[in-house]
Amino acid sequence: MPKISIIIPVYNVQDYLAMCLDSVCYQSMKDIEIICVNDGSTDNSLAVLHAYKRRDKRIIIIDKENEGSGVARNTGLKIARGEYVYFVDGDDWLEQDVLLKASKKADETNADIVIFGGSSCYVKDNGKINKNSGGYSADKLPKKYLNKVFSAEDIKKDIFKFPSTAWTKLYKHQFWVDNNILFQEIKVGQDQLPFFHSMITAEKIALLPENLYCYRKNRKGAVTAVKKKKNFSPIYVFYAVEDLLKKLDKIDDYQKVFVNRYFSKATSWLGKFQDDIKEEYFEEYMKLLEHVKQDYPFGWWVKFNPKISDGYWKLKFKQFAAKKL
Repeated sequence: MPKISIIIPVYNVQDYLAMCLDSVCYQSMKDIEIICVNDGSTDNSLAVLHAYKRRDKRIIIIDKENEGSGVARNTGLKIARGEYVYFVDGDDWLEQDVLLKASKKADETNADIVIFGGSSCYVKDNGKINKNSGGYSADKLPKKYLNKVFSAEDIKKDIFKFPSTAWTKLYKHQFWVDNNILFQEIKVGQDQLPFFHSMITAEKIALLPENLYCYRKNRKGAVTAVKKKKNFSPIYVFYAVEDLLKKLDKIDDYQKVFVNRYFSKATSWLGKFQDDIKEEYFEEYMKLLEHVKQDYPFGWWVKFNPKISDGYWKLKFKQFAAKKL
């Protein structure tokens, strides 16, 4: 059994995949399996994977139709054999010692989750890399939990002070299996549900205050680079998290933080939505708003009355005003 299973969803990243795979294959931690899930790439990504597999027998390739990175990660999880699991995006890369440092911390603390930071990286045309302290940086981790082993119970009010990305965490594999944690099968925000699920069920969590992941910020065509929104992901995330909390009988513990977080996200998207399908989103958003007002009548949304014509900053102002009422 390998120490760590690394799962990499791959979709049309032929120009970046070699850098990613090099950073994984040359990790100081050697006892790993590298599960690459080709999610129906239409470029030469699959050929790159096969070239690397001929050089490194630890690489396992799954070739499947395009269904999104959430399904790809779940597919990789089905065959993972490692004591720990770790998720990498095919256009990003790792610092050399991330797996060794994170697994050592997990072994020492018996943690279900080890959380660390990531650098926001901009790769210039000449190959020069600028690493910045972005939203996922280790210096953003809540300092009161440093040098402690804490649990889901300890962070009920602070859950969203931790990065919600899959790649800033090393997970104990059995913890995922025991809690049946899965990625959501949506286009964007697939890691929100497993983030929330894991953070409300973990018995032991530890922090590693270093930036050990390199998140590529300026890739053309990346889903996160699209300024105009064109899918209903935040609405789907809201309902999925709500269903999870009801299933686990934890809705009373987390309703305030979860509604504020995920309804605010859905509201933010309303102001950025693509014009030709905004009416459809607005219709579903208003259904969500009525549901939230009825079931959770304690927050700013009770006094919130958006219009389909409202832009991003108009919605921000209305949200601010609603909080003052």
